[in-house]
Amino acid sequence: MATSSPSGDRTGQGLPEEVVDDLVSDDTRRRALSVLADRGEPVVVADLAAAVLAAKRDIEPAAVPDTDRDELTEELFTEHLPKLTATDIVTYDSMVGTVEIQRPDAVPTDRR
Repeated sequence: MATSSPSGDRTGQGLPEEVVDDLVSDDTRRRALSVLADRGEPVVVADLAAAVLAAKRDIEPAAVPDTDRDELTEELFTEHLPKLTATDIVTYDSMVGTVEIQRPDAVPTDRR
């Protein structure tokens, strides 16, 4: 768990507490960060969506229906990745369609 400093930076990585709270307030975003931190390498966004849904449903990623994966892929692109890339927590490589965690210690993924 992150600790708080006098400046309000609970992570020691330069992110204000309010930003960290916002990033981990959403279950999908929190699960995506957890998957990215566990893998430690670039992940294709559609594969990230499948992994997030699989974790939520306690099934294998291959068992996630394509329509559900596609829906979450779109949600990741429109809602979650913009927040994560804006804070430099993750980077998105548009040439290959992958996302990678850059600061795995900056956001606690085990909250809530």
